[in-house]
Amino acid sequence: MKMAQSFVGRRAFLKGVGTTLFLPWLESIPAFGASARLKPSSQPPTRFAAFYFPNGVETGQWGATGEGDNFQLSRILQPLEAIKRKVIIPSGLWHERLDSRSAHSGKTSGFLSGVENYKIEGNRLRVGTSLDQLMAKKIGNETPLPSLCLGIKPDSKIQTDYSSVYRSYISWKSPSQPAGKEIDPRFAFDLLFADKEKQQRNKSILDAVHDQAKDLQQHVSRPDREKLDEFLTSVREVEDRIDQADRAGAERWTPAEGVPQPARPERMPEDRQEHVRLMLDLIVLAFQMNQTRIATFMFENGGCSGNFSFLPGVTEQWHATSHHQEKPEIMVQYEAINRWHVEQLAYFLERMDSIHEGEGTLLDHSMIVMGSGLKDGNKHTCHDLPLIFAGGGNGTIRTGRTIAYPQDTPLPGLYLSIAERMGAPLESLADISRPLGGLT
Repeated sequence: MKMAQSFVGRRAFLKGVGTTLFLPWLESIPAFGASARLKPSSQPPTRFAAFYFPNGVETGQWGATGEGDNFQLSRILQPLEAIKRKVIIPSGLWHERLDSRSAHSGKTSGFLSGVENYKIEGNRLRVGTSLDQLMAKKIGNETPLPSLCLGIKPDSKIQTDYSSVYRSYISWKSPSQPAGKEIDPRFAFDLLFADKEKQQRNKSILDAVHDQAKDLQQHVSRPDREKLDEFLTSVREVEDRIDQADRAGAERWTPAEGVPQPARPERMPEDRQEHVRLMLDLIVLAFQMNQTRIATFMFENGGCSGNFSFLPGVTEQWHATSHHQEKPEIMVQYEAINRWHVEQLAYFLERMDSIHEGEGTLLDHSMIVMGSGLKDGNKHTCHDLPLIFAGGGNGTIRTGRTIAYPQDTPLPGLYLSIAERMGAPLESLADISRPLGGLT
């Protein structure tokens, strides 16, 4: 079978002109391109993703109680109902070293490190290397992309105010170098699929590898054919949605001739939900293809205003609703915005759980953390951070429950537990050296 020879390292792929399409985990092919003489592994790799949203939550409607069939979700978390058996709602966690930092810049930049930001030092930024990048240094060489950092808003790089830079990143390669995030789904797509200098821009990825895909389908098991069909369909759907976004941009009103034209802006979906879901789908594809095992996604930069008028009843900007001053008519809008973000997470988790790998699903073989650097956006408190944990960590985590940690338990301890399960153990993070228990 020709396809069995299409490997790079331990990765199986389809190759076209200007295109490399890495395959998902298939039982018919030795795990991720291992030699056919070796016994195939039945254990797919473990993945990690962190999602960040700013501005805290409406605390009265956040949380959960119980476990298993008695697991009860609050109003904000209700969108997780269909997937709640694979979710944990922890409480009591925080970042002690960020308590004294400014509400948005410090809480954002330190979300994945627990290390505070500092004022400019010799024209350099100063914060902590983030969890995702620490793990990428250890295991990132096992995949084409060491990590994938995505968002939907541009980075802020105002040289006279470095707080804007701190608000723009949760992923930091070093204490002074953020890991730039990609916000354009077309360019993020290229990161996963394109041979950057050779890709034929107007040709479908799937068209480029059509013959190889057809040949492969004749040599794999029936379950793998179904899995491959689902995977290729998902690639096609993402392509189509990106094309639709491009066409929508091309059809926008343009000024009459003679009016000065600014530089061409980047075209991206104007619809917030479509933009977010495109990026989430790309993370799913990246994990499924084993292009990377580490990803981050920012719903917004820290302290953003955010227009959510597309939600029924929401008339205030996001940041304004977080400072609701206990006014019920504003608090209900704050809650609606919080719930919308949980809906996007639910969409992502259900997509992950629909993809079968070996004895489980992509979600079963992953660890997903979503949270904010603030708890109460009205008071800018950071005790008992609003967090959602999902995924089975390749059989090492018991989900479908709450975990009530003692008040002010260091969140970096949870990150150390994640790093251990990723095969990238860390000696310490933000002065914490002991991994947090309670997940098993």
